[in-house]
Amino acid sequence: MDIAGLYELQKIDLNMDKARRRVAQIRRKLEEPEELKQARAAVATLRSELERLHARQIDAELNSRQLAERIQESERRLMSGEVRNARELEALQSSIESMKRQRAQVEEVAIESMQQREAHQRQLADQEATLAHLENTWSAQKATLEEEETKYKRFYAQLKQQRQRLSERLSADALSLYAQLVERKAGVAVAAVQNGACSACNMALPTGVVSHARTSAGTPVFCPSCGRILFAA
Repeated sequence: MDIAGLYELQKIDLNMDKARRRVAQIRRKLEEPEELKQARAAVATLRSELERLHARQIDAELNSRQLAERIQESERRLMSGEVRNARELEALQSSIESMKRQRAQVEEVAIESMQQREAHQRQLADQEATLAHLENTWSAQKATLEEEETKYKRFYAQLKQQRQRLSERLSADALSLYAQLVERKAGVAVAAVQNGACSACNMALPTGVVSHARTSAGTPVFCPSCGRILFAA
């Protein structure tokens, strides 16, 4: 059994797993940041409010002009002598005074709306600047993440090809044993011997086991502690 080949297969599989995890992390990071969403929503809200205030101001100004025309016409009638009946004159005068009060109120609404619009326009300018900064920052981060994602996908594809070529050289028995151990041993079937210890479980290995792992002619030697295949260069 090609123990060295299985060890190479193990390294490829671990690197493929790392690449998959990193791609998954990148995809999560590629979701638009909440701060950017909130800034965009704030800009939209301010723009909507500005439109409402503008419409309110225009309506008030239009009402003011219409009232001014009606007041002017009523005052003309009052001064022209067209109305001579005392009761009608009193009603006309009362109407003029009522319209003037109404006009004062709508002019107040127009001025208030204009002042609020100016304040909202300043807020909008600040919020738009914040949004532009966040969008530029996110755009740069996104480009970097997408570039990294492409790199890892390419790396994963290369590893997949390497794994295919290596698997074709290994025996069916070796691949079967490897697959069984991968499933039972948390994805690690082959462990290197490092400084007299198993690199997977870090337990010190008996000298005889280390020696056997180095000299065995294709016969798997297992870690007495974790049961993984030992590879000794």
